[in-house]
Amino acid sequence: MPPVNLAAATKVYCSTLFNQSVPCLLCGIRDDQPLCSHCLTLLQPLPNNQCRCGLPFSAAPAISEAPPLCGRCIRRPPDFASSTALYPYQFPLDMLIQGFKYHGKLVNERALQQLLSDAPLPWPDSDLICPLPVHWLRRWRRGFDQSERLAQLLSRHWQRPVVPALKRCRATPHQQGLTRHQRQRNLRKAFRCQSDVRGKHLILVDDVMTTGATAREASRALLTAGAASVRVWCLARAL
Repeated sequence: MPPVNLAAATKVYCSTLFNQSVPCLLCGIRDDQPLCSHCLTLLQPLPNNQCRCGLPFSAAPAISEAPPLCGRCIRRPPDFASSTALYPYQFPLDMLIQGFKYHGKLVNERALQQLLSDAPLPWPDSDLICPLPVHWLRRWRRGFDQSERLAQLLSRHWQRPVVPALKRCRATPHQQGLTRHQRQRNLRKAFRCQSDVRGKHLILVDDVMTTGATAREASRALLTAGAASVRVWCLARAL
């Protein structure tokens, strides 16, 4: 088991006990929610008609028809069966997520929790929720794993157990700023399945999907271990 960054971890869990009454995290107006009703209107959800990779289509498919694949997915279909994202990765959600992940603004998690409160379970036949993990060294530096915390919130909301089935085998460099090809090369054999997932339908949870390269590699590891299907849920999708 990797060592624990006690200072960072203490900050994470104390933030749950304190900061119970704060102004709106975007505009500063005091409200009974982390995001006031006005600022919530700045967050426009993505449409339900999305490609397998999570990119939205402008026109909805016919009734009972699955949405078509985008050009990239036609050329190279993802290993996961489908994916869905709640919001586009743009202002102001990108500011909230980046502050939470990279700058220790742990109170931002309360805003993310507010956004998840109405998120429906997209695949009712799913058995387990699996967070897409960061490497233990990155987790140690931050004091937490953002995908694991999202998965725990969704578990209570969706009534599905969380299984940390994936292990990140090596500390890959940050994916930000890399091309799709560089991301794919960076992530080869980066994940290993460490749980029995044979015959299970899994929801792979991550905070942001950019090109889908990480989700593809993680899904491949789960499917190789015998998972019946892998579907990807993310809070935000880079368009």
